[in-house]
Amino acid sequence: MVPGMKKKDLAIDLLEMALARRDEPAALATALIALDKLSQSRPEHANCHYAAGRVLLAMGQAQLAMGALRIACQLDPEHAAAHYYEGVAHWLLGRKSEALTKVLNALHADPDLFEARFDAGVIYSQRGDHAAALEHLKRALGLRPEDFPTLKKLLQCLLALDYHGTAQLTHKRLRQVWATSEDPGVRALRSYVLDQFDVGPVRVVAVESLAPEGDPRVLYSFAAHDSAGLAFTITLETSAALRGSWVLAVNDGEVHANTGMRWSEPPGYHLLKPSVVRLVGRWAGVGEEGEGE
Repeated sequence: MVPGMKKKDLAIDLLEMALARRDEPAALATALIALDKLSQSRPEHANCHYAAGRVLLAMGQAQLAMGALRIACQLDPEHAAAHYYEGVAHWLLGRKSEALTKVLNALHADPDLFEARFDAGVIYSQRGDHAAALEHLKRALGLRPEDFPTLKKLLQCLLALDYHGTAQLTHKRLRQVWATSEDPGVRALRSYVLDQFDVGPVRVVAVESLAPEGDPRVLYSFAAHDSAGLAFTITLETSAALRGSWVLAVNDGEVHANTGMRWSEPPGYHLLKPSVVRLVGRWAGVGEEGEGE
């Protein structure tokens, strides 16, 4: 079923048949021709324009899609899916503010439209408004409790806001969902971006391995860089030589330095991050105060 649609009609049937064959340009073109004929006989029918907009998006024609979807919204201001996909078109065209407005319009029409909830959370997060992002992502998770991408974005927001207690619970849940998911795309994941933060002018991207392998076996990797070209990586790793202990190491060019920071078990991220922030500050020769994103 198309998001936000309560029932189907001929236009929606044409759309769903086209999307089922989205990799076939001829099928998309045929559906678009049929929808154009249908809209000529029923120009007031919002779903005709909505379906045409969706097909145009599938064809990579975001500008044309936006026009068709805008007509659908004008004909039916409560058409949540039309508002949402017009927002998608705006986003693809680089119009991020307009995209957020349309996504919020979609939620006004249908507060339980998952795609709009998730995208609102992502857009607010990218704007740095993590509190607003958190509220949308929590509601998105309520709609799909086992959705890995939502859990990931929620965890990133919680860490950015320093909500460490809730972040620990969400982190545990995310790993459980990954381990039990029947989605082949989720099961194929081996790592993901957990966090991003700044230490002075140095940007740090934290990546967690979901299935650490090899020797050394790396659980967390913190890639640090600045605009001047400084770049190095800090890892939390173990190896056969370490006999189960976990250490922080710095990789800088040909240098692989054991920092001497050691744990018998992998520390919780909320305990590990302050040590990484201090180490980044020392290695880069900058202040030690990190600022989350």
